[in-house]
Amino acid sequence: MTAAPLSVPTLPGVLEQGGLKVPVKVTRASKLSLNVLYEPGSGVREGAVFERLILQLPDREAILSRCRIEAGQLVFLDDVFDCDALFKVGRVSNLLGFMNELPLVLAQRERIKPQFRDYVAELTYDLSVYKKFFDEQDRVLSKEAPAVAAAAQKVLLSRAGGEFFKFMDRRLEELTELVDDFTPEEHERHGYYFRRAMWPYLMAAAIMQRTNLKPRGYAGDAVMMELIYDNKYVGRYAFNKLLHKHPVEQTAAQAVRNRRVLVPKMMRETLAGSSAHPFRILSVACGPARELDAFFVDDEDYDRLKLTLLDQDEEALAAARGSVEQISRRAQRPIDVAWVNDSVRTLLRTRDLASRLGRFEFIYTMGMFDYLTPPVGKALLGKLFELLTPGGAMVIGNYHATNPSRYYMAYWHDWVLYYRTEAEMLDLAAPLSNARHTLTFDDSGCQMFLKLERP
Repeated sequence: MTAAPLSVPTLPGVLEQGGLKVPVKVTRASKLSLNVLYEPGSGVREGAVFERLILQLPDREAILSRCRIEAGQLVFLDDVFDCDALFKVGRVSNLLGFMNELPLVLAQRERIKPQFRDYVAELTYDLSVYKKFFDEQDRVLSKEAPAVAAAAQKVLLSRAGGEFFKFMDRRLEELTELVDDFTPEEHERHGYYFRRAMWPYLMAAAIMQRTNLKPRGYAGDAVMMELIYDNKYVGRYAFNKLLHKHPVEQTAAQAVRNRRVLVPKMMRETLAGSSAHPFRILSVACGPARELDAFFVDDEDYDRLKLTLLDQDEEALAAARGSVEQISRRAQRPIDVAWVNDSVRTLLRTRDLASRLGRFEFIYTMGMFDYLTPPVGKALLGKLFELLTPGGAMVIGNYHATNPSRYYMAYWHDWVLYYRTEAEMLDLAAPLSNARHTLTFDDSGCQMFLKLERP
């Protein structure tokens, strides 16, 4: 099994203080600080303060304010910069900037429809009642022996939790009726209001906390996917467990779990009709790659299958490494896998993608197209199709426009996707005149799969 080390993103820059200019290279140290490297003899000492740091971002120059060197790190003294944003999206984000926007944000509530404000007020009251009830049960259970408390909480989650789930289902139906005819701008405005009012409850559920805080810069990251795959009660207290478990049992979440069965099935159909050895597979936006469990069925699969797993998120690649290593250990067989830390932007910019990635008998991406606009999706589909060998197949997943969980995801989770109809999905492949295509659905009915075969 091959496992190339992941590269550490680096930005060049200059530290300035008076007439002194020190060329440096910086990497992420933490969300709020940077590691800094400079040449010996540059005159920089521990504790030195600089007026500013000028960084060269991919498309422009950025100026960051006063900073100090402490133990090889740059600590900013007048502002609180989001260092993750520098490397993920090439943007300078000052976390204090929100204070300047606060009056405008507070004024937004005047543009919220009265019936929506009433809905949110009633919902927050009802949730507070449920929370008090479950918190009281937790208080009682805390005085019992662990085995007794665990058994009692299991009954509590099943019996009282069932009633809570019915309450949540009713409230979601009401939300759909309220917002179904909103314009995109109204969805954005009312969703923001909803999440500000509901913030303490959103932070109580592990999955909602993840999708709202977006520690990796996007909602559907590898950790969030693992939470959906596991489909367990998560949290210390009963209320937290229930508020997490409800969304991971919804139709959209089941569709995610269904992908782990359907995509391997399509892969094996292509494998059965191919004489290629090795049989090369590319997963784009691989995430935790939990579906690979079903890729390796027979002993010969370990000799024949060659994987390339690609993702823009290093944390996702780390999770995928864990999945591959677990499969390899269980079978006591090595797995041939290459790791690629790349983004959609990089794939589109690369002129000869085949020389960089190779060619493949099977290519799949399960959730990435949910985030791509039609022009970007169409362009990327064309680039990936060029990587297919004759007789190869590509599978693209996308949520359907009728996804019944879409408002739950958008309002509660701040997780907005690019939904498509069957016609819009097929239109992505319209320029590929030589491709044979089929469109199928998973059992939930809200997840589409476009399969393209190269003659």
